[in-house]
Amino acid sequence: MKHHIGRIAVVLATASLSTAAGAAAVQTISLGNTNPGFPSGSTPAAPTVGAAQGGQPSPFDTSYGSDILGFIGDFSQTWTHSFAAIVDTIVSATLTIGIYDHDSAASGSQLANFTIDGVSFTTELDTLFEAGGGSGEGEYNEYTVTLGAADFANLADGSVTIALALQGPGLVFDLFQNAITETSNNGASLLFSSLVIETQEVTPPPPPPTVPEPGSLALLGAGLAALAARHRSTRRA
Repeated sequence: MKHHIGRIAVVLATASLSTAAGAAAVQTISLGNTNPGFPSGSTPAAPTVGAAQGGQPSPFDTSYGSDILGFIGDFSQTWTHSFAAIVDTIVSATLTIGIYDHDSAASGSQLANFTIDGVSFTTELDTLFEAGGGSGEGEYNEYTVTLGAADFANLADGSVTIALALQGPGLVFDLFQNAITETSNNGASLLFSSLVIETQEVTPPPPPPTVPEPGSLALLGAGLAALAARHRSTRRA
């Protein structure tokens, strides 16, 4: 009898401490052309990039800013990812962009500003620019920034606004010099932006199993003892 009561106590303790985790879910919210037809690190021709941007919403529809025409200025655009508000626990989030002709192979930094819902990720993206921008102009690259736990609350309302601004120097191929030269401005083409959010549904712990009250256990024990005594008396008789 003591053995079974001990097992019941263990079950109760386990049930009271456990919290059941529901199913994980991954939500991908994308704008632009996530499959442009050329890989990251390639140097597609400008008409090929333009074709990949055809029919896409702004600012994924064409190039913005200019490497050559100073009065047009640098690339500087904003866009918003919209989705259903999130009630489950967010466990991870990333933002990936595909960008063409951002010229991060030029001297200095080509990134003036990059924010996700008002939080600066300029340093993080600039580090990626400098590490993966290639060695020439007209290169297409995809970059992924990982959001921290402190940023998850900004995602819960279902609206995330991104702001990206480049700066010179840019790069162009100079026909007269037959070489790539730096320019004062920096235009670019944004192909896509993809926000990936992983959530975990948290459910309450299951109800504890029903067990007899202590008084009932005592009565049960007394009854079993009486049955055992009666059995012994019957055997002696």
